[in-house]
Amino acid sequence: MPTPSQLFGPAPTTREGWAGALLALAAPATRTAAAGPGRMPVHASMSDPQAVWFELVARPLWGLAAHAAGGLSGADRQWEEVRHALTRAVDPGHPWYVGRPADMDQRLVESAAVGYALAVARHHLWDPLTERQRQQLADWLSTAASATPWDNNWCFFPVLAAVGLRSVGVPVDETRVAAHLDRIEDFALSDGWYADGPGTPERPGSRDHYVPFGFHFYGLLLASLKAVDEERGRRYRQRAAEFAGQFEHWFAADGAALPFGRSLGYRFAQGAFWSALAAADQPAVGWSTARTLAQRNLAWWWQRPVLAEDGSLTVGYAYPNTGVVEQYLAGGSPYWGTKVFASLAATEDHPFWTAPSAPDLPPGISSQPAAAMILARDAAGDVVALAGQNAPAWNPRGGTAKYAKFAYSTLAAFNVPTGEPSLEQGGFDSALALSDDGERWRTRSAGESRIDGETLVVRWQPWPDVTVETRLRHTDGGHLREHRITTGRRLHTAEGAFSVPKTGLGATPHNVTERPGLARATADTAVSEIVCLAADAARREGVVVLPLPGSHLLHPRTALPTLRGVLDPGEHVLRCRVSLTRR
Repeated sequence: MPTPSQLFGPAPTTREGWAGALLALAAPATRTAAAGPGRMPVHASMSDPQAVWFELVARPLWGLAAHAAGGLSGADRQWEEVRHALTRAVDPGHPWYVGRPADMDQRLVESAAVGYALAVARHHLWDPLTERQRQQLADWLSTAASATPWDNNWCFFPVLAAVGLRSVGVPVDETRVAAHLDRIEDFALSDGWYADGPGTPERPGSRDHYVPFGFHFYGLLLASLKAVDEERGRRYRQRAAEFAGQFEHWFAADGAALPFGRSLGYRFAQGAFWSALAAADQPAVGWSTARTLAQRNLAWWWQRPVLAEDGSLTVGYAYPNTGVVEQYLAGGSPYWGTKVFASLAATEDHPFWTAPSAPDLPPGISSQPAAAMILARDAAGDVVALAGQNAPAWNPRGGTAKYAKFAYSTLAAFNVPTGEPSLEQGGFDSALALSDDGERWRTRSAGESRIDGETLVVRWQPWPDVTVETRLRHTDGGHLREHRITTGRRLHTAEGAFSVPKTGLGATPHNVTERPGLARATADTAVSEIVCLAADAARREGVVVLPLPGSHLLHPRTALPTLRGVLDPGEHVLRCRVSLTRR
């Protein structure tokens, strides 16, 4: 599969270049959407076919609307195709009609993009329509604005739908809008973080990329449009500024963002927060830093094979792979990534576009209690996060792997399960897997965590008679793990380091070391090692596991250094050092 650089040229570095990049990415989507639902690429998704097609219709609007808001030209064909598809999608008498938005329905997600586009680009999306088409669009969007969203970041969607309706003179239920905005306040945490859904103070909802490309993105747009009261807009801006100082530590010097949580298939959206700061003219970490982080992340993606031959975005992460994304992603879903182009709404003389590049952040530690993380940046600029969150209760595909591993890396990313909970199919990198039969394995999916100074402490219970307290701490060149295990049953243990690309032409990888107390795998890009500390070396054997192909976010084939051992009933302490070194 081609990379954007192969089809579109080098990664853009100017506002004009960003505008061209957006149109190049959006063109295949709007062209396919305009051909109707029957031409929609087929992908396994939990959504119905009409909703899947409507994603392709609406999601490019996040970028196209910002392009129009910034006074840029050259997108007439894309807008014509969007109007062609959208007017038919909301026409109850047309075969392409997508149906009325229902409570907690996927169509509510897309209504937000339509609402934002109406608010900032009505000359493209509303003014050219006939009176009948306007009425149908207003009726459909009003239904969306009145529907009940899921109780998380979705609370913004009916609000944005209402903002679009207001902008074209259609009355909305302001009481419902206010209730949604009030509910969003309930999700606010410290340091500018939000929880993506209800929970408890001790165990809030997930804290992942939905905080920057969801909560803050929408809040900043609403503040910039003055679509909320002054006090609420001030809170949105203040929280975004606070959050920026934490979120900058999620990005490596090479532009890679920390892969963590769900919806990583939205790819470029990882940098959308920095662009939204520009769209809202909200200073935070400094415009040089905001621009550099967005620019480098987009450039990193520009080198990944994420496109089909026609230039359309595929489903996956760093390469086409539906197995590593959630059950709700389909062919149009990745176009949420066009949110990264929100900064096109800022004029060409905005400091986001004129500021010089910022220097790399220095090596160091960032403790982020609201996210239950301690992040470390090494001398090469790569980032590792020690993590203490739980897997979501609603069970997205690979949820445990995406939230509850011990560590996440911008350089190594991670594996997800591919089938049975065996060592090869379980994807147990950065985890301690336990088994009472040597065949079926369990890892941490939930538990209690706290930050104690520079140590992250996680307590978890894989069986009623097995309790584990894990202590994680960064050290020079890696991190330390200590597990205090109390077990009432005999346990097999398998503790994984970070996965690296599998080298060699045969079935057996090259450049591996396996011996008592140590396992190492060397690839072209990195060296991954796990080594026992103290007396543990005599109890655990070093092996290199080969996870099933297609289980990793970055690499189709991987090698995973692992320590294996057996514990009798009783109390035990396992200690090891895990390192990942860029080559």
